[in-house]
Amino acid sequence: GCGPGHAGGAGLCGEEAPGAGAAASDGEAAASSAGECRSKEISDIRLGDMVRLLDSLPKYLRGMSLSVRSIYATSTAYVAEFTKLQAEFKQEASILRRFLLPLSVEVIVQMMRYLDDYLTNDFDVWASKINNSARGALEYKILLLCLGEFFEHLKGDLAKFPPMVQAVRDALVQETLKFQRESGVLAIRSLVKDEVFIPLLYVPDIDLQAAGMVHGGAKHDFTKPVVAKDQFERALVAACAIEETLIPIVGKFEGLVRELSVFFGDLLDELEGELAASSEPPPPPKIRDPWANFGKTKEEIEEERRKEEEEEAARAPIPLDPEEAAKLQAKRERHFDIFKPKAHWLRKSCSELVATAGNILSDVENVPHSEPRDFANEWLESRKNQAGEDIVDIARAATKNVEISDALDP
Repeated sequence: GCGPGHAGGAGLCGEEAPGAGAAASDGEAAASSAGECRSKEISDIRLGDMVRLLDSLPKYLRGMSLSVRSIYATSTAYVAEFTKLQAEFKQEASILRRFLLPLSVEVIVQMMRYLDDYLTNDFDVWASKINNSARGALEYKILLLCLGEFFEHLKGDLAKFPPMVQAVRDALVQETLKFQRESGVLAIRSLVKDEVFIPLLYVPDIDLQAAGMVHGGAKHDFTKPVVAKDQFERALVAACAIEETLIPIVGKFEGLVRELSVFFGDLLDELEGELAASSEPPPPPKIRDPWANFGKTKEEIEEERRKEEEEEAARAPIPLDPEEAAKLQAKRERHFDIFKPKAHWLRKSCSELVATAGNILSDVENVPHSEPRDFANEWLESRKNQAGEDIVDIARAATKNVEISDALDP
């Protein structure tokens, strides 16, 4: 086959690709490493795994957008099975176009603001605002968990398509055999870093953009195959992109954002635990009535101010003794010294998505409207987590970020 299948390794031609599954992406390896020997400590190694994980998210988002684009990049009146597939896929395509892709991009891009607290401040300034770091960790823990739950729902919705893709293969037997030969040659001649993107190599106008995701930068060890030539070949490779690229990518992306959510949960535990931060929202600013002292004597005004100062003093945290304060500062300095260097690379990974975001969103601009046209909004508002709660309501309550809030209200 032309690539690994989403369940059982079926390739573009319905067979196991030579060497399929032999290589794992950096993001998958990082997630697997974190899952197998998870430590809640935010160590240098753990942060390195998160850098690799974040590095893989832009290419998976681009893989989703290119897969959706490939479905509607061709049309044929002679393959009824493909036309039916296109019509059936409109709803899932509209979910990705209107909601999931913009939200995913925004959540990851806005993470740069959180990292800037470490990068732009020295230790004393960061320590004075450590509660902001705890609140941000809580926010991203919840947002990323909600994002993973949304993709879990989408993965379930996509499960109906493999039989429809197989129907297209059965209708285009000669084309299927041709790409079986092509994929065999590709496996022999080229070093393939990530097989999941291989079906996109055969889609005209998308092939060059997919090539870099397949070879991972090793151009000298890669020979790009010839793209599909006619409407029948294009229909076949576009259909197979759903089963062999989109469905596996959705599953991988779900796992990666869930792993990121776990990381921010552990970061929150460390900040609130041994670093003595608080994720509780700050108290609202006190608004003084300019007429509050009208008609009062000087003694009455001074008495009221004295009571206010006493109340503020009672609410203030109990100061630590010098020895305990020194130990707490040492722990915070150690955390800051470990996190700040890796924050640069984490932010760099997020900024790379900024450069790709325009292409991701433009790939799906011309997706046909679903029937009913407000299907994506209805889908968004009706998804629930295992506790029966509306996922979108939890996400909206977790953030005050304007850009993310706009993405949650498409």
